Amino acid sequence: MEPPDGSKQCPDCGETKAVSEFGRNKRMADGLARYCKVCFRRRSTQSYRKRMAEQGKIVRDRVQVPDGHKYCARCAEIKPRTEFGSNKASKDGVTTYCKPCHAVVTRDNKIKKYGSERNYLLQYRYGITEDDFERMLAQQGGLCAICRVVPGTFVDHSHETGQVRGVLCFNCNNGLGHFGDNTMLLELAALFLDGEVLWPDFVILPEQRDGGSVARTRTYHLSQRYRLRHEDVEKMVAAQHGLCVVCRDRPPEHVDHCHRTGDVRYALCLPCNTGIGQFRDDPAVVWRAHSYVEAASPDHYEEVAVSEEELAELIRAEEELRSDFYSRATRVG
Repeated sequence: MEPPDGSKQCPDCGETKAVSEFGRNKRMADGLARYCKVCFRRRSTQSYRKRMAEQGKIVRDRVQVPDGHKYCARCAEIKPRTEFGSNKASKDGVTTYCKPCHAVVTRDNKIKKYGSERNYLLQYRYGITEDDFERMLAQQGGLCAICRVVPGTFVDHSHETGQVRGVLCFNCNNGLGHFGDNTMLLELAALFLDGEVLWPDFVILPEQRDGGSVARTRTYHLSQRYRLRHEDVEKMVAAQHGLCVVCRDRPPEHVDHCHRTGDVRYALCLPCNTGIGQFRDDPAVVWRAHSYVEAASPDHYEEVAVSEEELAELIRAEEELRSDFYSRATRVG
């Protein structure tokens, strides 16, 4: 029996369906596929599974996933989409695996490609390998490049150029970070520990300190640790014109004292006070840190041709900065 117009019989399922239920095939006389779309999809799936089985591969069955969820192929669990990380490169915007599985797969891939996760991090962050690290540490005698007392464990690099400078201990590495790799601040800190405080002639005074109530815990802390009252600290800060005596840039927040004698020295800002503590209150270590950073700094700069107009603009900008400073600064020397 011939199918009615606008329809076709599928020889696979034996049903007569509308031509819209068949795909296109120019090689057929009617321009339609031999099988309906449902049967063609089933045949295609069976053929694909057969080919994969011949290659020793297993094709998993499609999993029905409710809205707002996703199937993780590694742990074979259906989880909320919130359990997956974000991935803008994927069609659904989330990672293929759930967060725990993604972490494991990522770690395994790093080990497979780079040999170890540490080797990956060294290459990613600093462009060196574990062998480079071990060679550098061996050249330092296994010790921190600055203090020469504690074993080196951390790769140190210039945050400005990215150049790897050496291997440092935790304290020295953090100490450089608190001083921002600034050789001038390191020199001022070393002089401060040597007992020499440089008092500037002009400073930009900070906003007046709040003279409100003082917590009882602070009063107790000052009296027990430094044998000072809150009023004594305020007088010290006022004598320093409200600025840290090392950097002269930030308000002092901490009382600084010698950890050997217990003598109170001055009030410092948090970075300077912490940085000095990281360098163990040892001026020799700070001087070595200064030399260490200075030695890794570029000793020359590429000469760039500057026109007279550009030179005049640079001079004008420098004069504006100087004028702005003196317009806001106060003479204290």
